[in-house]
Amino acid sequence: MTHSPSLWISAAQSLNQSLAITDSQGTIQQVNPTWAKKAAQLGLSPLWDRPGLNLIEFLKNPDNRDVCPNAPMFLSQLNNILQGDCSFYSKEFHIHLSLSQETIWFQLEVIPLMEENCIGGVVLSCIDMTRYKKYELQLVEIITQIRTLRGLLPICAVCKRIKDEDNHWDDIENFLIRNTHAEFTHDICPDCIRVLYPKYSSILDLPVNED
Repeated sequence: MTHSPSLWISAAQSLNQSLAITDSQGTIQQVNPTWAKKAAQLGLSPLWDRPGLNLIEFLKNPDNRDVCPNAPMFLSQLNNILQGDCSFYSKEFHIHLSLSQETIWFQLEVIPLMEENCIGGVVLSCIDMTRYKKYELQLVEIITQIRTLRGLLPICAVCKRIKDEDNHWDDIENFLIRNTHAEFTHDICPDCIRVLYPKYSSILDLPVNED
């Protein structure tokens, strides 16, 4: 079953990811609605969200480094694809919105657009991955906060202090607070009550009421 070109165009227009097509000179020829919507959201309208922008000239301009911090690398890869020296480019990047103080993360992919066995331009695809990036950063933060104790711990047989990695002896309570997320609440065990407070220890022998 063969689909008409208009059906493929409609499919590209309906995608929830930003798509743009350039000619062999790097000038944007077509963008889908998602590309235009994201450009307006990022404050890049009216230039970035419509055909006519030459990506090569845009990336060469130092004034546009805020929009594309990795412009030199992106420019090099774009030229490589247009010249046939590279068949695929993928890069994760982010844009910081000064007004809302929000950071938007994207996954950029660039592939050559083939026309009769010749490179007629490139197809750029940008996926907004902000939500997933936030999850990733939160997970990294959680992992870095997890502190575990492994291996053999040198502990004094008499006072029960522990020797740390700097060869300093520390109370076991301080050691555990510093190296884990444990918190302590103080109590007295039955054996210590009998030794320290013998006149009150008889209460330990009373039967326990079970309601």
